[in-house]
Amino acid sequence: MSQHHLLKKYADVIVKIGLNIQHNEILVIESDINTAPLVRPVVEAAYKQGAKKVIVNYSDSEVAKYTYDYQSVETLQEVPEYLKQELKYYEEEKAALLSIVSVSPEALKNQSEEKINARAKVMMKAHESLSDSFGNFRQTWCIVAYPSVEWAEIVFPELSGEAAQNALFDAIFKAVRADQENPVAAWKSHIEHLNQRANWLTEKGFDKLHYTAPGTDLTVGLHQGGNWLKAGKVNKQGTEIIVNMPTEEVYTTPDFRRVDGYVSNTLPLSLSGKIVDQFKLTFKDGVVTDFEAGEGYETLKNLLEIDDGAKRLGEIALVPVNSPIYESGLLFYNTLFDENASCHIALGSGFAEVINGAEDQSIEEQVALGINDSLTHVDFMIGSESLDIDGVYADDRCEPIFRQGRWVE
Repeated sequence: MSQHHLLKKYADVIVKIGLNIQHNEILVIESDINTAPLVRPVVEAAYKQGAKKVIVNYSDSEVAKYTYDYQSVETLQEVPEYLKQELKYYEEEKAALLSIVSVSPEALKNQSEEKINARAKVMMKAHESLSDSFGNFRQTWCIVAYPSVEWAEIVFPELSGEAAQNALFDAIFKAVRADQENPVAAWKSHIEHLNQRANWLTEKGFDKLHYTAPGTDLTVGLHQGGNWLKAGKVNKQGTEIIVNMPTEEVYTTPDFRRVDGYVSNTLPLSLSGKIVDQFKLTFKDGVVTDFEAGEGYETLKNLLEIDDGAKRLGEIALVPVNSPIYESGLLFYNTLFDENASCHIALGSGFAEVINGAEDQSIEEQVALGINDSLTHVDFMIGSESLDIDGVYADDRCEPIFRQGRWVE
């Protein structure tokens, strides 16, 4: 099957399953300029599905390097009025958002940490209202990927140029089921399986989870009566969507106040165009009190300093090591894929929907319930074939959930 044909099938899955574009809906696509071969069939598929308008916002990772090289910190912290109005328009019109990740995880490796961090903070603040709208599913959103040559050469260091890119194309098509005869049907079956897992965990009603592995001994408190979720959602308009493609996870938001112990990453984290690896976080009463990193210490430090919520957990997700992405043996150096290779947790904002009725409450009321609030949300991988997870009931009874990185059947 030709790459062109696979891209059209990929676009079809994105529009019909991921975004589930509705009649007269506006779609905004944000991506690097190298993703045009995917953007074009997505635009066509969206219009055929009934979209009223498709807006494409291209960025350029090479231009970004010049931006950080030559602009001052003060200039980078400016948010022009036109951008504020644009973001307001997207929110008011309830536009759907497709984000296509593509650039190399080391795209900004040599750029200033101070400038990157300064720009990230003001942009997070500018997007705060819109991000809240997406986070509470008042609007549709989906994140997918397209391989740049630079990214592909990191995943496949033994290959170069087009050969590396084609290899990563093949891996992505398989991960998102675009290589199957009927990708749409395959996705529906997969989401139903994840739904069964999420329902089982919700019904169990564990008080907390206990993670143990080399470099990890972490206890995470859960919300009484809280829900476990999957990437398949129903937004406020009643539309079924998939927010991440691929997805292999079931997840929840913990009670950020009840996290204690230490946890170590098992796969590298790509953050702000830089790699963070061999790091360990120590929690006490829900807050990171100490951290270390073998690579990317300053990048990790900047993440933790974004705001108070960046030092607390907003998500825990369960993914077995017999997931297709883990079994591929590939390290994608991209959270969208690597988080679906194994269990992960996230620093930053949580999801109000885990507590029935919390979505309709104010941010202050949600925080009072133990749902973390932050400008950021960063997943990192902690799963491995050595990871054990126990569900702990309120009376301290324990039930094994994962053993050696896999579901206990």
